[in-house]
Amino acid sequence: MVYMAVENNLSGSAASDVAEMLVGMADKGLYPNDRLVIFIDDVGMPRIYVVDRTTTATLMTQLTPVKTYEGEVNSASADVLGEFVAYAKQHYPADSYGLVLGSHASGWIPSNYLLDMQEAVASRRSFGVDNGINSSSPNLNGRQMNIPDMAHALEQQGGVDYLLIDACLMQSVEVAYELRHAAKHIVSSPAEIPGPGANYKTMVPAMFMETNCEKKMLQAYYQEYCNKPNWGIVVSEVSTAGLEAYASYMKTLVDKYRAELLAADYDNVLNYFKYDVGNWGTDIPDCYDMQGVMKNVLSEEDYAAWQQEVAKVVTCMHTDFWYSGGRGGYRTYTIDAEQCCGVTMFVPLSKYEGNRYEFDDTFRNTAWAKKVWGEN
Repeated sequence: MVYMAVENNLSGSAASDVAEMLVGMADKGLYPNDRLVIFIDDVGMPRIYVVDRTTTATLMTQLTPVKTYEGEVNSASADVLGEFVAYAKQHYPADSYGLVLGSHASGWIPSNYLLDMQEAVASRRSFGVDNGINSSSPNLNGRQMNIPDMAHALEQQGGVDYLLIDACLMQSVEVAYELRHAAKHIVSSPAEIPGPGANYKTMVPAMFMETNCEKKMLQAYYQEYCNKPNWGIVVSEVSTAGLEAYASYMKTLVDKYRAELLAADYDNVLNYFKYDVGNWGTDIPDCYDMQGVMKNVLSEEDYAAWQQEVAKVVTCMHTDFWYSGGRGGYRTYTIDAEQCCGVTMFVPLSKYEGNRYEFDDTFRNTAWAKKVWGEN
């Protein structure tokens, strides 16, 4: 299943992504019953396409929708996402299900859509942006989907074997923990992703592999950016079955090192999106790589033990640098491999106090914070 919430400035990417998927579906390694069920909400009416090994089209415009919605829908609504998953499972039953999510995103921080509209400021985002006007406008003040709502909608429909979240900043431990009952595996990036995102010519065959498809998807995403000098990628796979045990382990570390975590200097910690008043802005907090945080604070003995624990749930691949198109400018930034596990974590630092988005308060309401950072 593919869910493209691109009623925003990514609208133009839908056609090229679908064209790549059509090439990928022609791979001779796929089985006759393998199929893609694709939801698209762009500048046109929302619609659903079905693609399989018999499809001869090479362009999205050559496809005929199996369903066209009668009017505007909010593709940044968890209800709409859930309804699409239900539709796909009902009409196209399968032995296993994966779900690709494509749009803008910003990780665990909840949407403040109404506040942003009232104050006419650039919106921060959780997953998805639906501008509600069937436009490809660069204005990203549209509606967004909060991650707990996404998790609930997917759980209600029985979950999926994997999630490929082809959107920026989504591989955070807070997001993964929220989605632990919704998907067995999550493949995504902790950083901004380059504009082209995944190359579905190679990603689609990986998505349909019978064994270890999540690792093959990780490899396919990484491989696409290995030899591109103007791009770069950090991408990882989280196996959610181990997240409960990992969260319990992390709680012991937070309880032991709480004072050090809150007082440490993070200037040299690997950070994919900086929180500052200048270049990067204050609507998204620092996106510190979890390994950088642990290496910065833990003793050598505890850090060595932590590396063993995180390896049970996270597999990471990265180029020598990552790409940023954010407020820091369109450029690449060097990756310190010793600080990189490909998953970010939020640290409730004092510098966020008084922020208009109340990062500390909203963080405390996440399932991860309640489990790991709770006082009890």
